[in-house]
Amino acid sequence: MAHTVAPHSRSSITQLREWLDKAERLVVQVDGTTIAEFLTLLDSIDERFEQLEPEVPDLRPEQSRWESLLNRINNKPDTIVRAAAVAGGMEKLRAAHPPAESFWWHLDKEVARRRYNSIRRLLITTVTLVVVILGGYWAINYFFPPNPEAVLMVETTNSIDRLVSEQRWQEALDLVKAARTQAPDQGELIVWEVVLNERIGDSDATAAALAEAEAAYASQPIDMLIHLGNDRLRVGDVEGALTAADQAMAIDSQNPQVYFLLGSIAETQGDLAAAIDYFDKTFTLAEGVNPQLAVIARVRMGSLMQNPASFTSPEATPSPTP
Repeated sequence: MAHTVAPHSRSSITQLREWLDKAERLVVQVDGTTIAEFLTLLDSIDERFEQLEPEVPDLRPEQSRWESLLNRINNKPDTIVRAAAVAGGMEKLRAAHPPAESFWWHLDKEVARRRYNSIRRLLITTVTLVVVILGGYWAINYFFPPNPEAVLMVETTNSIDRLVSEQRWQEALDLVKAARTQAPDQGELIVWEVVLNERIGDSDATAAALAEAEAAYASQPIDMLIHLGNDRLRVGDVEGALTAADQAMAIDSQNPQVYFLLGSIAETQGDLAAAIDYFDKTFTLAEGVNPQLAVIARVRMGSLMQNPASFTSPEATPSPTP
């Protein structure tokens, strides 16, 4: 039976589409004279979706356009920030349009972070070339000594990723154990020891490592469970990842990282509709406390919504109930 949409809902949908049309035009030509209008228009669109979702059964076409627009903004934030600079800067715009909480009001911070990372990568490349050409490796390490544990974690994590992708479980476990001789209390390494022992089938070693991990994360057990779920998912243990997510959910049903883990699990299982729901929940919970995670969740949602399979789900997908 066809769904009935109230007249005011139809009018609201029409206005939503008009706003999307306008935002899609503005995003390609935004400047100092239109930046405030553009940012407040995004707020209006976001609020309208929240108003319509309980009343309108199918907003997928509009939602897809909205996600595409957000992806465009996130992929090229410099355009928005440059336009804002002409109008006095993002800080001034935020002050003029409170509460200005959505990520598009904070793109200046995202641009600064990306510039910092670009400069950092450039410096690393430059230093590497200098070391190779001048043989100054000793001098660089003498004057700019890196944090040994940070270097160890980067190198170990990269090697673990490679070995896990090749399903070389024992070699990965040996690597983790060797790294732990230098960083015995590093929680992420202990969790990897749990997961790799599970894959090998050593139940005694698994239990011992799990006890260590629980002690290492005694003050933040949910962090241990999220690491555990993500690492299990990376080695192909979907059921184990779901168990960790279920345990994390029991501790804090409003933690955005738990829903992000659930979204990743659902995506791995091929249940794209459920994955979209979980990433949407992640965005809702993370927007005010973890803007970076919120943006990542939105981008993952947008990517999945381009796939027609997103609107059909497997017959049954086990997942914790919040």
